Amino acid sequence: MFSFWDSVADLRQFEHVFLLIIMIVPILCGTVVLSIRHRIKTLLTQSNESQGYTYSEHIQKLESRNRLLEKDLASTRKDLSNLRGLTAPRQLSAMQEDILLEKLRGIKAAPVIVSAYSFEEESAAYAQQIAAALRNAGWDVTYNKSSMNDFKGVCLGTVNLMRRPLAGLHELAEALTAARVDLHQRDIAADTIAGPLQEGSLLVVVGRK
Repeated sequence: MFSFWDSVADLRQFEHVFLLIIMIVPILCGTVVLSIRHRIKTLLTQSNESQGYTYSEHIQKLESRNRLLEKDLASTRKDLSNLRGLTAPRQLSAMQEDILLEKLRGIKAAPVIVSAYSFEEESAAYAQQIAAALRNAGWDVTYNKSSMNDFKGVCLGTVNLMRRPLAGLHELAEALTAARVDLHQRDIAADTIAGPLQEGSLLVVVGRK
């Protein structure tokens, strides 16, 4: 060992090797550090891209689900509106009354009997509204709740044993149709309405909804 320390050639060789090691180690360490940093950056980029894709995909699923829910809600509202229309009592709207007044006011017509279905209050209330609208138009109207006809809608007929023309029948039919009253053509037998019926009268029979 002491001979090595006293040898110039050996010391210079050791010096060269040691300098070479000193030069290589930093380069090697720097290369490793750079490789590690590059790998970290790559992993972070992949992670961010993955998270971004997952978030975008999640948003798309939520938007698609919202569209389906909105469609179902619209359908449910429509069904609910139809159900309310089926169960709600009939009423003459202000627009319907205006149409009846516009078309019937000033018309000279035969007396009108408005008869409601005996066993249904909804029919009676609706018949009273029709009777009131005709009276407001200046027509001679009587009301009763003595019809035994359980058909749906409203029927227009006459009490006319003499088979003579009755004034106002055509105009009344046109007015009820224009007001979108659920009007139907049926034969109404006189014996299906209790009580006396005035001969030569127009007959408005209100059935079930």
